[in-house]
Amino acid sequence: MSTTVTKLRVKDEDFLVASMIERCPKSMMIRELLQNALEAAGSAPEGERRVEFSTVPVEGTPKLAVWNSGTGLTGPELYRMCDIAASIRKETGLDRNFGMGAKVASLPSNQNGMRYRSARKGMVQEVMIGKFGGVYGRLLRPGTDGQMREVIHVTESAAAEGRPLDQEWTEVVLFGNAPEQNTALDPYNGHPRSPAHWLIETIGHRFFRFPAGTEVIIKPGIARLTQPLRVVSLAERLAQLEHYEAVKGPDGIVLHYAYDADLPRKEGVMLHESLGAVVHQNEMYAVARGNAWRREAPSFGIPFAARSVIVLVELPADYPVQPEAYREFLRYRTATQAQVRLMDYAGLVSRHIPEWLSRLLADASPDALYLDEVREMMRTMLEQMEVQRRRPPPKPGLPGAQPPAPPAAAAKPETPPPAPVLETPPALFLLRDPAELADRELTHRAAAYYAETHQLHINLAYPAVPALAERLLALAPATVESEAATSAAQTISERAMVMRVVRALAYGLAKRDQPKAWREQHLRALLSPESLTLAGDDIETGWPDAEQAMRTALAALPPAPAESEAEAAVPA
Repeated sequence: MSTTVTKLRVKDEDFLVASMIERCPKSMMIRELLQNALEAAGSAPEGERRVEFSTVPVEGTPKLAVWNSGTGLTGPELYRMCDIAASIRKETGLDRNFGMGAKVASLPSNQNGMRYRSARKGMVQEVMIGKFGGVYGRLLRPGTDGQMREVIHVTESAAAEGRPLDQEWTEVVLFGNAPEQNTALDPYNGHPRSPAHWLIETIGHRFFRFPAGTEVIIKPGIARLTQPLRVVSLAERLAQLEHYEAVKGPDGIVLHYAYDADLPRKEGVMLHESLGAVVHQNEMYAVARGNAWRREAPSFGIPFAARSVIVLVELPADYPVQPEAYREFLRYRTATQAQVRLMDYAGLVSRHIPEWLSRLLADASPDALYLDEVREMMRTMLEQMEVQRRRPPPKPGLPGAQPPAPPAAAAKPETPPPAPVLETPPALFLLRDPAELADRELTHRAAAYYAETHQLHINLAYPAVPALAERLLALAPATVESEAATSAAQTISERAMVMRVVRALAYGLAKRDQPKAWREQHLRALLSPESLTLAGDDIETGWPDAEQAMRTALAALPPAPAESEAEAAVPA
């Protein structure tokens, strides 16, 4: 009892409990239930650590059940664990256990009830929590002695349902929000609708690895399975790939790089696809997969083949981050408490790409004879304008971020700033493949600049290229071989658009040296795909140069075959 402080109390306990529960994202339900089950299974003997998802019939309707081996709960422990911020045999803390996850995350979608059963020393007891009469709480039911109780003995019922009595375990059954709701098939009662494989996808997109020696099994009746399925974690799957490496980065960060040429692919009921994510304490956050990952991959130094690449940034347990209240995402432990985003680590990922992956990406990258000329032109422009090298700075708390200076150091005379480093031309990537263009959302754009990796991706299928090529081809006389003339027109047109885009980018990069006149939002617009597209569209400005280049090329092209030769080449 403090003699100087009176504790804050809860005025309306029912409202507070309901508010905490009904604000929780439904999507966190399986994460919380599985995490609890994995932790409990860790107390079982080696070789017996197991978590099972199955269905249990309740009045003829299948309900999803989560069962785990491991030390069971006594009646008083079952009672206590139902309370908010209550944990059994766990240490509570902001970076540890909140004591409310599984209950709070599951009750919005299971107001008809969550039935907890636990076997301890051959005895099975049960408690039911839900929303009854408008109040979240434990349901009172008649016990074996006829008295109304929260926790009742159900050893015989559990044995009749096939649950073992010679080992300890815990089970939770989800009753949903309607008696006829199949919670294994439709966990949210249609709000939102769930695909058939929702459970497998939910587990696979959250858990990077399971505790060593613990199996996670999904039984028939779920996801159209006819045989039990052992869930293979992403960590286990990556370790089996030919092209996989875990690279040690700064501050204890581990960067996982994997290349699987067969992605995306379906294995039974499991869909494997490329992705990027942040991993912390074996769980994945800020996951970008499929189209979302392929769109962002160039910022991570993956200009091509993103459909086959997986990148994971694993933060150490003591890294200065912590989950937000419902564990949906991470926050940095800084003054601003910014949300952790995968893009925060784009530069770090790009700088540590293994050599073998760099070679694979280089093999997938198309080239052109004029690229050296383009790079030299841009290098000259950047030098003439004295454009300084700049990259997006790391966020506070990230590797490479400058710590705040201590007061004593701040009072010392500042050392002269280093001489400016001039900017270099970006890495240039030429795109023609429709799938690669779609991945970057460049189908209708001329180019995109990725500041994090200093890369310029140019769409050679953009309409300005064939438009100029058609005009150039009209200059070719009938005496010139047509295929050679078409190829020359295409190359000159591509080169002309690349030159236009590169010049526009060089002028845009120069504006970064005028921070008062060109602020961050102005620079984003200036260096955006839309701005570069306008430069790509301007075929009139460079027409004289393109025309001259075409006439020079035509003079060196072979003549068209004579009419008699052409006729002789046609079989009779």
